[in-house]
Amino acid sequence: MRLSCYLVGHENLAVECGKRLLSAGYDVRAVVTRRSEVADWARAAGVEVLDRIAALPEEPVDWLFSVANLEMIPAHILARARSGAINFHDGPLPRYAGLNAPVWAIAAGETTHGVTWHLMETGADRGDILVQREVPIAGDETAFTLNAKCFAAGVESFDEVLAEIEAGLPGRRAQDFAGRSYFGRSHRPDAGGRLDFTGWPEEIARLVRSLDHGGYDNPVGSAWIATAAGPVLVGKVEEIGGEGTPGEVLEVGDDALVVAASGGAVRLSGLRDPLGAALGPRVVACAGEVLKSASDGVALRETLAGLVAGEEAWRERFAEYRPADWPMWPGTEDGVIEVSTDVAGQDVETVVAGFAALIALMSGGAAVDLALSRETGSEGVAG
Repeated sequence: MRLSCYLVGHENLAVECGKRLLSAGYDVRAVVTRRSEVADWARAAGVEVLDRIAALPEEPVDWLFSVANLEMIPAHILARARSGAINFHDGPLPRYAGLNAPVWAIAAGETTHGVTWHLMETGADRGDILVQREVPIAGDETAFTLNAKCFAAGVESFDEVLAEIEAGLPGRRAQDFAGRSYFGRSHRPDAGGRLDFTGWPEEIARLVRSLDHGGYDNPVGSAWIATAAGPVLVGKVEEIGGEGTPGEVLEVGDDALVVAASGGAVRLSGLRDPLGAALGPRVVACAGEVLKSASDGVALRETLAGLVAGEEAWRERFAEYRPADWPMWPGTEDGVIEVSTDVAGQDVETVVAGFAALIALMSGGAAVDLALSRETGSEGVAG
């Protein structure tokens, strides 16, 4: 008998699994995705495309597959799958439940990782396990490369999932929640990814690699250092020998800084400002300078965690970023203008509104985006 299903997924892994479902004779009734590549494949395959889970038909199907989907599926929609719902998780359950499991596995110094296909229940990553596949973590592993390994393991093991279904789920087994760890959407590294040079070089290197997503969307944050010029993002790190006070800049090269850490040193390269523009090491620091360590890593981490709720909205907003194109005024440096909050006795909101209107007018009258910075006395953080 031909089995029917819904497929929910927002990455190319969903496409590969969808192809296998069709090859195995499944009747894929609809694909839910926000990714154009997934939608294009589904339409070409003659499958209906929906942009949200709530749009799924009320008509029951045999199975629901959640593949590279980070959105919780409501219980009443899970109930539409008569035989059950199956989810792909990029970590070895019950350890590393939640989101961004490869990041936390690298940061913790794990030597192996894995992927899990499990039945879905109310609550994140709590259902019985069907299939697991172990994935090795190399010494130079990054979040990008480990995600790629998990992708490959997910594709390779999906045929085992289909075989399990055909055989009546003989490999189904409950999770032992005594060994469970969970990483939520707001979980962030200590100090928000700020490098702590009082740590060992290998710890610093692991943190940088765990946050290296290879140019793809970074859902956690970037590794960074605090300098006199403000936060500086770090793209690459290499453990090397060296002696000095932790945080002391031992060498400033053409493309890297060498900084002392506990028991050695690290070479930092791929330096960028918070907006992604490349920075030369000589612009960032000078030899002999001691880079600051985080004064309160917990506070920095919690500050970033508190911003997570608005992150998706800001991503969408910056996708339509409209910078102002206006001539610099005489006497300004790099186009930066300081506005006093006591101008004409007006409050800051009135002054800023008037200033924004003036800049828009100077830019031709079109709407523009401006940034407002208020002095708060707190340390800067980088995302």
